[in-house]
Amino acid sequence: MLRILFASAAIALAPLPALASPEAEALIAGAAAEITDPVKGEDAFTRSIDVAAVARFALGKHVRTVSAAEQDRFTAALRDFLADTFRDNADKFRDARIEVLGSKDRSPTDSVVETRISQKGEDPMTVRWRVIAREGEWRVVDVEVLGLWLAIEQRAQIGAILDRPRATIDDAIAALTS
Repeated sequence: MLRILFASAAIALAPLPALASPEAEALIAGAAAEITDPVKGEDAFTRSIDVAAVARFALGKHVRTVSAAEQDRFTAALRDFLADTFRDNADKFRDARIEVLGSKDRSPTDSVVETRISQKGEDPMTVRWRVIAREGEWRVVDVEVLGLWLAIEQRAQIGAILDRPRATIDDAIAALTS
């Protein structure tokens, strides 16, 4: 009897699952539909990402020590880096099927959308997209591929560069453009 009471109390007190954000899922589904298009793909990819937010995040603690102009240059370099990365991998998306599996809200304006990318001749791959709403617009701020969150990885790499003695924002920009 005590076990049943304890189990009932545990179930009653357990948090409810987060409601998936339809807007976050719609952003990813829409981008996924265009990413596979050779003409629209790059634009859809870059349009769905909040590059300025990713750049600020990647700069980490160093964002306070660089000027607005330097932040703008870094953001532009990161935008070019992301576009180049997409172009380098565009052929992988060309015949891929990207399916939204669901999402989990971290807050009313922060969701992680899970997708499955299936390519001919390859095992399906799970990719998670962290999506944030700012001023009513949902944008991607991070992507997890093969267990690595890419913005978090960029932050670690950029931080390591800028932590070096006499390092400048130009060193971080050079790392993105090389």
